[in-house]
Amino acid sequence: MLATLRRVVPFDALTRAGRGWPAQPGMVGGEIAGRTVGLLGGGQIAGLLRGMLEAIGARVVYTTRTPRTGDPAWRELDDLLRESDIVSVHIPLTDETHHLLDRDRLALLPDGAVVVNTARGAVVDEAALVEALASGRLAGAGLDVFETEPVAAGNPLLELDNVVVMPHVAWLTRETWARYFAVAAENCRRLAAGEELLHRVR
Repeated sequence: MLATLRRVVPFDALTRAGRGWPAQPGMVGGEIAGRTVGLLGGGQIAGLLRGMLEAIGARVVYTTRTPRTGDPAWRELDDLLRESDIVSVHIPLTDETHHLLDRDRLALLPDGAVVVNTARGAVVDEAALVEALASGRLAGAGLDVFETEPVAAGNPLLELDNVVVMPHVAWLTRETWARYFAVAAENCRRLAAGEELLHRVR
C-alpha cells in the first residue's frame, strides 16, 4: 500500500536515471492516514493488518463470506468496494472467488483507488485491472501474486509504472521461517503427546 501510494516505482526509476530532483510535476504521493481501506477477508492476516492500518489513521472496513452484521466495520462486498480508497485481498482462491474482482466490481471502486493483492492472483481479473490502471481510473496496484506464476516478462502489468510488483514473496522473511519451524516442532511434540495440534485445518 505504502509503496504504491508513494509512487516508489517511478521515483526509483527517475532517481536511478539522475532525474529525481526536482520532483516531476504531477507526481505527488499519498498517505494511508485518512483513507478508507477495505479488506477482503476477516482472517488472522486481515485482522493484524486492520490493527496496523487503524494505528496509522486509516478507516478500515472488511467483508467476509459469512455476514458479521454485528460489527459496524463489516460490509457486503459491493458496498465495501464503493467506499474503499484502497482494497486489499486476503481470501483464498476457490471457484467462488475466481475473478471476484472483475471488470464490473473494479468499476465500483472510487476513481483514484488502489488495489493490493497478496493472496492469490486469480481473485483479480488481470485484464480488467490492466484496463483500469492504464486508463488512470485506478491510481495504482500493489501485487505479490499473479494469475500465472511465475509472471511472464510480457505481462502488461509489468509495463505500468503505477504498479508495484513482487514475486509472491510477501510472506518470506527470516522471522517467518523461524515461526514455521517453531510451530512444526511444537506440533511434533503435541502429536507425540496426543494433544490437539496448532493451526489444524478442519
